[in-house]
Amino acid sequence: MERLNLIFELLPSNRSGSARGLTIAELEAKLGDQSEIEIPHRRSLQRDLQVLVREDRVVVLGTAKGDLPRYQRVEEPFEIEEPVWNYLLQHLKRDLEGMVSAGQLSKILNRLKLKDEGLDLGEDKICILPDSLRLQPAQIDYQVFANVLRALADGAALRVRYIDRLGKASEPVLHPLGVMQRGPRVYLCAMKNDEQDERMYALDRMRSAECLPISARQKSDFDFNRQIAEGRVDFANGQQITLKATVRGYVEQLLYDCPMHDSQKLDPLETEEAGSLLTVTLPASGQLLRWILAGGGNIILMEPETLREVVVGQVKKMYDDYYFNDNS
Repeated sequence: MERLNLIFELLPSNRSGSARGLTIAELEAKLGDQSEIEIPHRRSLQRDLQVLVREDRVVVLGTAKGDLPRYQRVEEPFEIEEPVWNYLLQHLKRDLEGMVSAGQLSKILNRLKLKDEGLDLGEDKICILPDSLRLQPAQIDYQVFANVLRALADGAALRVRYIDRLGKASEPVLHPLGVMQRGPRVYLCAMKNDEQDERMYALDRMRSAECLPISARQKSDFDFNRQIAEGRVDFANGQQITLKATVRGYVEQLLYDCPMHDSQKLDPLETEEAGSLLTVTLPASGQLLRWILAGGGNIILMEPETLREVVVGQVKKMYDDYYFNDNS
């Protein structure tokens, strides 16, 4: 089955815009580039292709007298078109650039078999930019990362050497619950020693990680997806809020085209003032606060009052720092 699926993937698509398939010899050459599979005897390969043809997964071309048979894979209409697939691969590469170092990126692309295919549209034709300033990824020890993931998969406890942001070292026993990538940093969500509450530990602050021969304590009510949905992974308490704000300019148009949540409503202002009234229910989080502050004068927050006070406090502090504490 693995060989059949590999043959299917190696054949050109009937939706790629090219009528040319692969001959048996050309397919054998492509299989020769796949180090993880033994090249089958030609008769076996012919039988494999006959199976795929009977299953309507492959079509035979060039059946005229004297022509060598050529084979194409048959893709359903709902499958992703080749140009769109190439674009998505470019997006994947850009996302990976924000997660790993340049040295690791080439190894990952090679492992994914993306080094020489699917990336033929270069930066002179496609430009993909993040919607915020992209920081360079934090440097992590990949042996540490591997042990963290192994402990998580095996349900084992971990002893780590951890350096906090003040430079203080400790060696806690952690009971892993889940791993989260947030922006350029990777975090382990875990319970420490005998504590019952989970915390987030940055992997780039771990100098070593040892899988222990004891089972990790479990937390029966822990649900990583719920933690994410409630905003708890962004150093917030998961509180749901109904946000009301006046939005204008580029922010208004952006939210019309790209809603921030399914509950979003945008209504034109009743006054003649330009802009719309945004109403949306979502978790309070640091990410939300940063988005509001980044909008500047294009977002005027009205509710909830507690968040409005935080925004006003941040703006006032920035004003004071810029205009009253300027030593220049």
